Amino acid sequence: MKKAWLLIICLFLTASLFSQTRLSGTVLNKSKEAIIGANVYIDGTYDGTITDEKGQFSFETTATDSVVFVISYIGYETMYFSGLVASFQDRNFTIKEAFSVMNAVEVSGSTFKAGDNSKVSVLKPLDILTTAGSMGDVMAALQTLPGTQSNPEDGRLFVRGGDARESQIYVDGLRVFSPYSRTIGGTPSRGRYSPMLFKGVSFSTGGYSAGFGQALSGVLDMNTIDQPTDTETNISLMTVGLGLGHTMLGDRQSLSFNTSYVNLSAYNWLVPGRADWIKPYRAFSGEAVYRYKTENGLFKSYWALDNGNFSLYQQDIDSTSPQKIAISNNNWYGNSTYRTTIGDHHSFYWGLSVGRNKDFIDLDNQQNVDQQLNGWHSRLGLKTIVKDHFILNYGLDWYQQTDDFLNHSNTEEFFVDSKVQRSISSAFIESDYFLSKDLAFKAGLRLEHHSITDEVQLSPRVTLAQKLGEKGQISMAYGQFYQEVDQNLLFFDQELYQEKASHYLLNYNWKNEKNILRLEGYYKDYDGLVQFDGTEFFPEDLHNGGDGYAYGFDVFWRANQVVRNVDFWVSYSWLEHQRQHRNFPTRATPNFATQHNLSLVSKTWINKLRSQIGLTYNIISGRPYENPNTIGFLNEQGKVYQNLSMSWSYLVSQQSILFVSASNILNRKNNYGYRYAQMPDINGIYPGELIRPNDDQFFFVGFFLTISSDKMKNQLDNL
Repeated sequence: MKKAWLLIICLFLTASLFSQTRLSGTVLNKSKEAIIGANVYIDGTYDGTITDEKGQFSFETTATDSVVFVISYIGYETMYFSGLVASFQDRNFTIKEAFSVMNAVEVSGSTFKAGDNSKVSVLKPLDILTTAGSMGDVMAALQTLPGTQSNPEDGRLFVRGGDARESQIYVDGLRVFSPYSRTIGGTPSRGRYSPMLFKGVSFSTGGYSAGFGQALSGVLDMNTIDQPTDTETNISLMTVGLGLGHTMLGDRQSLSFNTSYVNLSAYNWLVPGRADWIKPYRAFSGEAVYRYKTENGLFKSYWALDNGNFSLYQQDIDSTSPQKIAISNNNWYGNSTYRTTIGDHHSFYWGLSVGRNKDFIDLDNQQNVDQQLNGWHSRLGLKTIVKDHFILNYGLDWYQQTDDFLNHSNTEEFFVDSKVQRSISSAFIESDYFLSKDLAFKAGLRLEHHSITDEVQLSPRVTLAQKLGEKGQISMAYGQFYQEVDQNLLFFDQELYQEKASHYLLNYNWKNEKNILRLEGYYKDYDGLVQFDGTEFFPEDLHNGGDGYAYGFDVFWRANQVVRNVDFWVSYSWLEHQRQHRNFPTRATPNFATQHNLSLVSKTWINKLRSQIGLTYNIISGRPYENPNTIGFLNEQGKVYQNLSMSWSYLVSQQSILFVSASNILNRKNNYGYRYAQMPDINGIYPGELIRPNDDQFFFVGFFLTISSDKMKNQLDNL
């Protein structure tokens, strides 16, 4: 009996031996180089081996018929091959690099990002507040980047020939409806939101993602901090007001808030300017961020309010006596977002923002203007990693906005009441496809429907990026972008179509541990711009017959520690821009566009003095202006604008800082050209006056105290 069993076992082993198949081949990368040590095996079995120094392998398997052959290697995508066993003999296999690694090509078009983990970034979150002359304003700091046109008397973002309306502002991916504080001509507006609650920004000067819409020129997306690291309190005592901030931490949740009170009465008494103030600017503002961490996601809710008012006497060249103007502004904005992952390949995003802005303007106690904006934005987004080299982003957007305008006289029978309500629904899809770690492209489509005109717009966008060695890359981008017309014009004609801009970009990026260099050329084509006869206040015959163009190039160089303890950047933009829009009789360069913009920014830490010194030097070419006493349109040009600003941060103790800042320390008498009367004098000459800023210089002194449990933190990162 034992012999019988031994015979059966021997026969079985013999059959098994004769049924084995030997598999062999070579594993290579795209450059036909051997991959040493790659795992090769039959899925669902123990049959397999690793490749040798020539990338070759050989092993036997008992599998028959169809199998799944697997090759895996660190830094490369795991590859699966299906087929008959016999098809995996003496065969070459090429595997693709994994593109989730850090040194893959970046497909970002013309976007500047702050807050990444690289040693040298284009703009760090710290820079927003430590840039001399920015006075803690996000918008002012961004104006030291290429592609922006500095308008010192305005303060808002102007990008590549576009006015401030052409750039949209977002918080955590959701639209902000009224992002700037109210002011008067000659005094720059400020962004409403403090950088202290934000971890970074993404600023696009062209060719931006299909996930955003309603901006002809640029997009700024500010991202709030996901999770603070410690409980702390921040106290600010300033020449212009007071500030208080606090962060509380729990196991899964946290709450941060920041409040400030600004009153320029004392400052304007000590440093009087040209404005004839009755009640200088004063405002109360507050912000809060609540966060709750779920098992696989994060819920955030951000809320901000701003209430400001001022009054003054303002001289008009067409009037013999000054006009009393009083402005009261009330603004609030809030949003909530939720992000989570679904399995290993999907993520989900939902967000809702709401905003309200109300302006009340009193003119000489005789005429009142009441303007109100109400809006909301809802967004649903999904991300799917189809494969390691193929990623899809897609989703839906809904905008709803209502504008009310009420103008009435207290002494005459004059009353205007206008209202515009509209919605824009959108769908978008965008793919990132990596052909290799060195070559990738992004392709996207955005579909928008506007409720008033019932028009549907399809906007294609594409970016191609190629790495050039380990440090450089080149990118090309094209995109179409639509935006509804100025809301003030919709009060007169609600049948105006959306305006359009097409972007063409060519970008070169070079980066090492201490330097980053960006060179970019662009061309922007405008179409469907609104034109009208008459004046801005009483337009007639409105239509979408205008057009225009903008082209130029930008240069940006940032170096950190190339000179010991010095961080600096150089930014230069050259712009050629003309358009025929609004009541322009011909194509011309608008008076907000500047041909040359140069910014030099440096920051130096002096350890012996426990101080950081910051310098910012801006040179801006003169802007065109209209002189009715000469032939032509917008035919004169103002003088070159120059401004050298300086800041000093002194570490009094580990948790207390003295901060001093001054703009235009050389006290240059800058101007922005001339304005002229609407009617000529008795000699047929139109009187003119020089346009000057309300303040040639601005000085700021503040003391900042931090109270934290570790007694080590301070606000130097926020100054």
